[in-house]
This record gives sequence, structure tokens and C-alpha cells, in this order.
Amino acid sequence: MEILDARDRLYAALAQSPSPGTYLLQEIHILDRQLKEHAGTLVAQIDFAAYRESFPKLPEQWWWFLDDAVKAPKEHPADWVFKGATTLAWAISIGLLVNISGRFLLGGAGVAGLSAIALSNLLTLLKARSDLTDAGNEGVHLLFERFELSNPQRLRFRFGTTALLAGALFVFWLTLPTIARRYNARGVALHDAGKLGSAEQNYERAISLDPDNLDAHYNLGNLYEDIQELDKAETQYLIAARGDFPEAYNNLARLYLQSPENDVNKSLALLSQGFKLIEDGDQEVFPETEFSLYKNLGWALLRQEEYTFAISALEEAISIYEQTPAPEQEFIENPGSAYCLVAQAREAAGQPDTLSAWQRCCQLGDRSVPEENAWLTMARERFDAEGLNYEQVCQTNALPL
Repeated sequence: MEILDARDRLYAALAQSPSPGTYLLQEIHILDRQLKEHAGTLVAQIDFAAYRESFPKLPEQWWWFLDDAVKAPKEHPADWVFKGATTLAWAISIGLLVNISGRFLLGGAGVAGLSAIALSNLLTLLKARSDLTDAGNEGVHLLFERFELSNPQRLRFRFGTTALLAGALFVFWLTLPTIARRYNARGVALHDAGKLGSAEQNYERAISLDPDNLDAHYNLGNLYEDIQELDKAETQYLIAARGDFPEAYNNLARLYLQSPENDVNKSLALLSQGFKLIEDGDQEVFPETEFSLYKNLGWALLRQEEYTFAISALEEAISIYEQTPAPEQEFIENPGSAYCLVAQAREAAGQPDTLSAWQRCCQLGDRSVPEENAWLTMARERFDAEGLNYEQVCQTNALPL
């Protein structure tokens, strides 16, 4: 106390006297430095806060605030590293949260999506409240005091929890393609069940979570084609085709054959690319894919009046269908179209006995498909011209004599 009182008297004397000389200034500086070096000893013996309360001091009387200097920890260079790393972890967390929430909301969140958004937002908000609000900081400070954590330990704790949050959000972000595949599978099941609206929602959710999910783009294109939204179907097929999806090239070719422009050359170019992908062996080849490629190739060649080549391609498609085991034949879509087309190609080439092909056309044809409906009408006309009963012919395995 005598030391502090002496410093008070020196302060008062300096305030009332002219500026001291250089020597005296150096001596005061040395003594003040010694006083600061022994601050810990003084704080251990004197309750500075109690004395300041009884005898208020000015901020310039720094010797009465030595307890604050002792309590204020000295920052280590590594502390700045942890502060910067914490800020970076916060930036990553917020970026991931925005990305995840945006993807779920883009395709229509649904119950599962809303739950995922709510959970990720809740974790982030709880962490933000503890770090970025006065109430949260006070609670965390009390926790630090209870466990007597030093300032470096506190910085490391804050960095660790923020990094843990960023890591959890990153892991969740990595699982989005898996979640997308589940939405796509659910969409396929709903599509097969005829629930097209729900199937469309699931395909769109799959795409919003994983834009690189080519299966979802292809399946959504199929759905749009089923409901005759051909422009949307074309968009989805084009996206899938950029990922070297043979089925997408095939379906695009079929769309162009059905279009009012009847762009046969564009269809042939797309079919050629589809065959090339199969020949390269980079893609798994399914009988239904090969069948469709050859069928559509024959259709395009028929449009170009290349009847011999058209017949060859269509007979190859029919061979693939007939050699496919019965349980797997159901995966081949619209097999009747190949028989309808080969019957037309044989007629145009002047070949005899096309009725057997027309019979298979009417047996396997589907009137819900616009082009097949037209071909089935042609088959009826052929049987009527021969004096045959259309329904009877379509229900028997052999043509009546």
C-alpha cells in the first residue's frame, strides 16, 4: 500500500510541477516497469476492486488497475491461428447450411426434407447463440469459469465446437447423393404405380439434391414423355445424354422421330452415339436398350426409305426381344412397335407375306402409345382387306387359313 500511495503522490506532484528532466523521466519509467513486473505479487495481497470502490480512481492511475492486467491473459501467436480457424469454420458452416437448405427447398422439401433442414438449422442456431449473442457468451463464460479454462483453452474449445459443427454439416452434405438415389428409387416405384404427380416430385427432389444424378434426369424425361410434355422431356434427356447415357440418346432420337419436323438425320446421329457407347464397353448393356436402339434405327431408316437397311435393323430388334428370357421381356418397352415397323418396311420393299408381322404388331401393340395406335389402325386395315377378323387374328397364335 505504501508503494501505491507513493505512486499516487508522484502522480499528484507531476501534475502540479513543470515537466521533469530527462534523467528523472528515465528513473520513473524504470520504477513503473518494476511495479508492473511485480503486479502478480501485489494482486495476491491487495483487493484492488474493493479499494477502487471505496476510493474511486481515474483511468490514468493505472497502478490501481493492476488486477485487470494480471487477469488479462497474454495472447500467444497460436491464439490468432485458432481465432482465424474458428472464423473459417463458421464461414464453411454457414455456406454448407445455405447449400443444403437450398437444395432441399428447390425440389420441394417434403416431411423428410423439412426435418433435415430443421435439424441442421437448429444445430447451427444453438452454436451461433453460444458464440454470437451476449446471453450465450455469458453462459459459455460461466462454463469456462467453472472448469477454470485458460484463454488458450477457451479459444481451442470454441474452435473445436465450431469445427465439429462444420464437420457434421459436411458429412450431411456428402450424404445428399445417397438421399437423392432414394428419392429417385421412390419416384420409379410411384411412376410404375401410375402416381405420376408424386413420382415427378420425387424425381425433382433427387435432382435438386444431386444434379449429377443422371438416372433421375432420365426417369423424369420418361415421365414427361408419358404425359406428352415433350419439350420438358427433351431437356431432361439432353442432360442425361451429356453424361454418356445410352438410353438418353435413344429416347432423344425417338422424340425427334415423333416431332413435327421429323428430324431423321438428327435421330440417326443420336442413335449412332448410343451404339458407340455400347460398343466402347464403358456402359452396362441391357437387352431393352439394344432393342430400342435397333427399333428406332429401323424406324429412322424407314423414314428415309432405306427399306433393306430398315428391315435388317428391325429384325435385329425382334431377334433381341425373342431371345430375351420371358421374365426379362417385360422390361422391354413397346415390343409391338418393332413388328409394326418391319411390316411396313416389308410392304414398302415389296416383300410378300407381311400379315404375320402385322399379327404380332396387333398382339403386342399398345394403343395408349400415339404412334402405335396409328400402326394398329393400319393393321386392322390390312386384315380387313384380306377378309380377316381383326380381334380374332390378334387373339390367336396362327393366322386363320
